[in-house]
Amino acid sequence: MRKPVHEATDKSVNTYAGDEPTMSSRVLIAAARAFRQKGYAASTTREIAEMVGLQKASLYHHIEGKEQLLYELCVDSLEHIQANVAAIVALEASPIQRLRAAIKAHVTAMLEDQDKHATMLVELRSLSGGRRDDVIRLRDGYEDMLAAIVVECQQAGHLRRDVEPGLLVLALLNLLNWTIFWYREDGKLTPVQVAEFLETIYLDGAAKRPMSSVQPRSTSVVARPRLDGGRRRPSTA
Repeated sequence: MRKPVHEATDKSVNTYAGDEPTMSSRVLIAAARAFRQKGYAASTTREIAEMVGLQKASLYHHIEGKEQLLYELCVDSLEHIQANVAAIVALEASPIQRLRAAIKAHVTAMLEDQDKHATMLVELRSLSGGRRDDVIRLRDGYEDMLAAIVVECQQAGHLRRDVEPGLLVLALLNLLNWTIFWYREDGKLTPVQVAEFLETIYLDGAAKRPMSSVQPRSTSVVARPRLDGGRRRPSTA
């Protein structure tokens, strides 16, 4: 049996300290919680309306429909992560410090609002048509930014060069994104401590070192990394 979806609180999507969340923000908070707990397909607009104290008909004064809520959550998630990472990375001079900063900013941004970011990772596939295309473009832009940092680190000798940059980015995103599914606010680690731990695991494992006696098999088909830790259809270009 699935857990009941709890009433939305003032923890907000895109809120600012000291501001009272608007009804539109509260609806997004409730939608993120419902989609994460029950799944997008199983959640209803009636449940979301009840979570914010509205009648279902009144909810449609604030939204067009359920898919619009998912679209706005996915866009906000990706824009928030990219903005945070870009701002922190811009302060660093060296490639390796930019990579360290990107890891920390990515993890802390995601863990600020687990409902929203987990919804983006799991339910992006539920979007249709142009909305899905929009979100994928945002995701691709962010992944390209990370790939550029990884390439800089390889060129500077900080990361091994016998592994293609796309695979290193894929490994990084798998490591960082799954944090959102096991991290607990009442656990032993803060978001910053989690980020520092993952930074150490990734950089120790990806650090430049002599070629080992067992080499990975090369392939002419390379899959582009995805923010959700999966793969696109391989490209043979």
